[in-house]
Amino acid sequence: MLERPYNHIFDAHWQLYQTILREDYMGHQSIYSVLKQFLTSYIESTPVAFLDIGSGDAQVIAEHIKDINITSYTAIDLSADALAFATHNLALLNCELELLNCDFVQGVTDLIETDRRFDIIFTGFALHHLSDSDKASMFKNLRQLLNNNGILLYIDVCRREGESRNEYLERYLAPTWSHWQALDDAQTELLNQHVRSSDFPATRSLLESMAVQAGFASCDCLLQDDEHANILLAMHG
Repeated sequence: MLERPYNHIFDAHWQLYQTILREDYMGHQSIYSVLKQFLTSYIESTPVAFLDIGSGDAQVIAEHIKDINITSYTAIDLSADALAFATHNLALLNCELELLNCDFVQGVTDLIETDRRFDIIFTGFALHHLSDSDKASMFKNLRQLLNNNGILLYIDVCRREGESRNEYLERYLAPTWSHWQALDDAQTELLNQHVRSSDFPATRSLLESMAVQAGFASCDCLLQDDEHANILLAMHG
């Protein structure tokens, strides 16, 4: 029963998201470039099983991992429409694809129950929709899905230390009105409504603490982009 309304949400936001990507308003280019460099050196030619949590249409990640030796790619997203786009975008990987159309919290639980394991788990701009306690639980579950020497790569928005959620929202959203000029007023309002209702970013220190408590051996910050409020963490199993 969730699929149809969530498809409607995806459809309403998809053109908006394409504009944001084209104009690089969220800093995708810099943070995904660092991700690509890390994966290229970390994996080298080793074949890997890849899990994408909250994949959306997988447009950006597919382009940045196309030269990596991926044997299987599993994507979880609630929108069937997004996964239809993902089927096309992921075709360039030339690997086995598994697209799971469900809530990613439930999808991760189902994978644990079937004793699945992955070498690389990736989540990009998805887990900030969870409360902090649910993020912590998700990290523990994702740790269970990693093979030995596996790694969780986490890209998301991030609050400054000591910054409240309301302070973050005002800081993050101010440029959408003053500088995101490729968006019209209706698109900017839609974006603001979505962020204010759905975004619950954590601070870097809290995320690193969650990683330790979840059982990760280490958590490295590969990039913290304060201009765009982005962070890239590598959590080693």
